[in-house]
Amino acid sequence: MRLTTMMMAGAAVIFGSLSAQAAELPRRLKAMTPEAFGTAVTVRHDPEARNTTFSTEPGHVPGRLSPIRHLLSDNHLRAVLDWRTGAIRYEVHQRILYWGAHAADRRTYGPASYDTADGLRVGATIDSSDGERFCPNEDGWGHCALTSRVVFTIGEEEVRAIAARHRPGGAEPWTYRVAEQGGRHWDGAIIAAEAAGLLLALEKGRDAKG
Repeated sequence: MRLTTMMMAGAAVIFGSLSAQAAELPRRLKAMTPEAFGTAVTVRHDPEARNTTFSTEPGHVPGRLSPIRHLLSDNHLRAVLDWRTGAIRYEVHQRILYWGAHAADRRTYGPASYDTADGLRVGATIDSSDGERFCPNEDGWGHCALTSRVVFTIGEEEVRAIAARHRPGGAEPWTYRVAEQGGRHWDGAIIAAEAAGLLLALEKGRDAKG
């Protein structure tokens, strides 16, 4: 079997499983509109770094009633506008929750891959680090909730392609896989309305500035 054929077969397996995982997205999330996400986007100006960050994170909060909701697996999009050049960097932020008994159970997540019209692509990793942890027992025995944080970039063409998928009543989400050294990869999904909402907020921000 040629290498290209093997890669295509591997990608089919990966993204077939991602589609199944995406079908399990919360109903409340799948029902959201671009306008709802656009309204929820937060805008933070950083004079020192001379940039503005647009974030969709408040658009959907998982487990709103959970005492550890700030640890639950979640993702969101960000757009970072450079004041000096006008360039925009698009980022995917992923928080991953898993369980472990001690520090040795910490996982190491690496690059994220996703499918495009031109084939499989790997996003540039900005951050891959350990996050917060929660141990129900103060003595530290038993399993703890451990988290990892992964941030990678995607191009504007990808963001616009994701947004273009939006259809009233839902559409197939955009999916990706974050690799893990031990083979416990993380499959993530972002709905089209979230990408479309981010673009709406960016356009509104530019109009206000202009």
